[in-house]
Amino acid sequence: MARRKKLSPDPFDLKIDALSTNGRGLAVHEEKPLQVHGALPGELVSARFLFGRRMRGQAEVIKVLQASTDRIEPRCVHFGTCSACSLQHLSCGSQVAFKQGIVLGKLKEVGAVEPARILEPLQADAWHYRRKARLSVRYVEKKGGVLVGFRERDGRFVTQMSECHILPRRFVAGLERLLALLNGMQAARHIPQIELCAGDDALLLIFRHLEPLHEQDLAVLRDFHQQTGFGVYLQSKGPDTVEALPGCDTDLVYELPDFDLQFRFGPLDFIQVNASLNRAMVSAAIKLLSAGAGDHVLDLFCGLGNFSLPLARGAASVTGVEGDAALVRRAQENAASNGIGNARFVEADLYGEASLVALGDAQFSHVLLDPPRSGAAPVLPRLAGMGARRIVYVSCNPDTLASDAGLLVREHGFTLAAAGVMDMFPHTTHIESMALFERD
Repeated sequence: MARRKKLSPDPFDLKIDALSTNGRGLAVHEEKPLQVHGALPGELVSARFLFGRRMRGQAEVIKVLQASTDRIEPRCVHFGTCSACSLQHLSCGSQVAFKQGIVLGKLKEVGAVEPARILEPLQADAWHYRRKARLSVRYVEKKGGVLVGFRERDGRFVTQMSECHILPRRFVAGLERLLALLNGMQAARHIPQIELCAGDDALLLIFRHLEPLHEQDLAVLRDFHQQTGFGVYLQSKGPDTVEALPGCDTDLVYELPDFDLQFRFGPLDFIQVNASLNRAMVSAAIKLLSAGAGDHVLDLFCGLGNFSLPLARGAASVTGVEGDAALVRRAQENAASNGIGNARFVEADLYGEASLVALGDAQFSHVLLDPPRSGAAPVLPRLAGMGARRIVYVSCNPDTLASDAGLLVREHGFTLAAAGVMDMFPHTTHIESMALFERD
């Protein structure tokens, strides 16, 4: 077997040809493809190889020799080291155009379909938008104590986070106090992660601990709750062990003011991560679906009712189907607390063979889909038989959206009337999109 050529540590110049779907510049060096962290299309950069098994075929920018007009100064001091953001050096408008291009490209290449109309991109808060996050915690003797942050770029280390521009402002303001808390705990070496979850007016932290906490540590956690107002929850093993430290719980709520709705949710419930974009997305989806007072709507993968309850404000009825029993109960509770009587919720495995059997022969003219990354292929054959004429598909994966779009058009008689991108996760390469399918 031929030996792999030893990489030189010396810098070299590169012309960047394009941007990969993971946000890295694409170039060719010595007749081999190379992904370049921190580079943008059209730029001339001085770069050097990154070393390590996980970094094979990758380089990083040392200096930008000729900058793209789309380049901006990253806001965060940790950009380039921290893995949470990969596009802070690209203007927000260019980020959205990049994501829109991926969605439309996937629809054409994977699904062999093109939308009749391209939707205007949905944008909202680009900073301090992230109301759910999982942070790593590590005690590092050489750095003088506990580190809290997202993983570094290669995944092996924890970013020594001193600031963050995507997490909630009130969390960032309390970061020093959190570090002091952790460094003062006897269990400092036995807390591997903290999960953050924020509502409109409250925030809680879930401390994962590998060893039972001593009473002294519980006392300082109670003090932390009193000082910050943050809810304090503990997790000793799996997700089912999450519980509030007595006296340190908090109520999590978010609102959709356009529909006069208030949603209560738990620390482990799925919610959309960007509150302001969620408000815009729900309003756009309701408008696009255009369900009227005589229409019966089916909401698949409905979660806690994020779309179901707004839809119920204008439709004759809404049936939400969800595989997570806890979320079904939450949706029912939210419907009751908001005085909505024309929405019902059904628990069903939407990837199982009997996924929609519980609905019997019910007919639905309008359908909303918001599946996980794996898409909605198993349920698509049933939709036409239920009388669906209009489908709004909310997607978190351009590949499965494109694949499902191809199925809806070629096998089930729909046309792709419109599609576009939503910037739910600014400064990252994560892509959310929305599409409208119609059938006569």
